[in-house]
Amino acid sequence: MVYEVLISNAYDREGIAMKMFTGPTFSHELLHSLANARTKKKGLLSREPLEIFEIKHPIMRGFRQVDFFDENDELIASSLLDVEMASMVEILEERLLLWRPLYVGLTKEDTPFEFSTNTIKQEDLEIVLNEMISIRKEACIELDELKNEFGSAQDGWKSSTMSLFVPRTPSSLRKQEKIADAKRTVEGVVKAISLVTNCPLESKIESARMGEYVLVQTTFLRFIINEDGSMRILVLENPSSEDIKEALMKGRALTRLLELNKGCSDYIVQSIFHSESSINT
Repeated sequence: MVYEVLISNAYDREGIAMKMFTGPTFSHELLHSLANARTKKKGLLSREPLEIFEIKHPIMRGFRQVDFFDENDELIASSLLDVEMASMVEILEERLLLWRPLYVGLTKEDTPFEFSTNTIKQEDLEIVLNEMISIRKEACIELDELKNEFGSAQDGWKSSTMSLFVPRTPSSLRKQEKIADAKRTVEGVVKAISLVTNCPLESKIESARMGEYVLVQTTFLRFIINEDGSMRILVLENPSSEDIKEALMKGRALTRLLELNKGCSDYIVQSIFHSESSINT
């Protein structure tokens, strides 16, 4: 069972035509072949399908460019933020999946599709941005403190004359390992946020500004298990993808978000798979 839908509605609130990233247009046959290959099956010979699948393509999803600035108001870097899902995620692990740092600088073109931004709340986007900046800033401060604490612990032991003759005590080693573990955790947060925002690790982000809307052509494959009706969703994102495998790779962030967040998954099912404009093919 395969469905297709064309989302209409690419103009912003001021009526200015929006852009979309260029990328390949995958044929029905290629998408059906991928869905069939990804369908779970049983039996070594019969390979009986355990799932049915639905395909929604092409779906135009809205992103917004975000520019990050330092204390001198100089541009540090830019990234793309998923504006549709921003209001549905609350924890850092999921908010990291809203970003598309690799899409900055890709070729854009006019789009025949329409996209409405009327349901996108500016404050939801600002919450995500402010939290990311705040968490990264606090993590950078904490990381500097832990580095100093770790260095002081090592220097203090090395400077002791006893260090030449007596091995370190278990309590001393445990303390240093505890500092090292905390340092790795905080360092991971800084690296993760820096990665999705395209900001160098040593940069100091002080503010962010939202720029233009950009559309990302997306394909959704929904697999429904015959026995219990449970489902999973696989996402492909097309921007600059050379082939369908690369589109799958670029869709991993949203695929993962739909696995983690039921609200996001329900939104996709209701707004896309239950759309009245679906066409049974």
